[in-house]
Amino acid sequence: MGIHAEEGHADSLPPVDLLWTGGWDSSFRLLQLLLQHRREVVPHYLLDPTRASTNAELEAMQRIRSALFEKHPHTRVLLKPLSKFDIAGLAADAAITDAFRQLVAERFIGNQYDWLARFRKQLGIAELELAAGHRGGRIQGIIGALVVQTWNNGHVSYRIDPRYSDTKEFSVFGGFSFPLFELDKQETGDIAVEQGWLDILRMTWFCHKPGNGNEPCGYCNPCLYAVDEGFGWRIPRRNRIKGAFYRVLVKPIKAPAKAVIQQWGAGRRALLR
Repeated sequence: MGIHAEEGHADSLPPVDLLWTGGWDSSFRLLQLLLQHRREVVPHYLLDPTRASTNAELEAMQRIRSALFEKHPHTRVLLKPLSKFDIAGLAADAAITDAFRQLVAERFIGNQYDWLARFRKQLGIAELELAAGHRGGRIQGIIGALVVQTWNNGHVSYRIDPRYSDTKEFSVFGGFSFPLFELDKQETGDIAVEQGWLDILRMTWFCHKPGNGNEPCGYCNPCLYAVDEGFGWRIPRRNRIKGAFYRVLVKPIKAPAKAVIQQWGAGRRALLR
């Protein structure tokens, strides 16, 4: 599946605000914007000092930046410095957080989506791209029935239809654009091979619990998702085996327990109101 650069007018368009984590999806989108569309990109990263993978993610982004500047010198001008925002500086937003908790009660999504929604609103970024919404992913499972195709930042993208502005889904995800909505994970890999990007995308990071030597652990949620999406080759074999045992023996017990704790917390908060 191929994609083609925009014709002519990239210089007249504003920089693209992109959430970049150093992971596969957001880095794939970064390469699309820089190498195919020749767009200026302002990358944003939410800094959580308590997250075990923070340093690995920052190091991955620096590796990718250095490789891009060496192999594609024009990106030195297009790729702006990483804009880092500490989550400790996020303002509370009851509407967003309540909507997020309602979504979590229905299916698991990471806490970062509460943070990201508050971050976008607090900084007033009107067109913020979130690459996590690829076809077959968890986010698409939540908002897939609500989105419409749009023209965002000079490119086709997807957003939640404003007709659903009174929904919990819109409260959390309504401020984002999802440029990879029509691609599944394997298709991004096929495009990376076709475009010669695989060497750079191999530098990306995804594991939340890196072990010795910064190896993917094999059993955190992103590692399990990587296996499900056909990207298990990115995890050392011994850690894939650990992940297989975790999936069968631990996760079936852990998920219901976590759901009970979340429901208890939601009930307690309701009583305190």
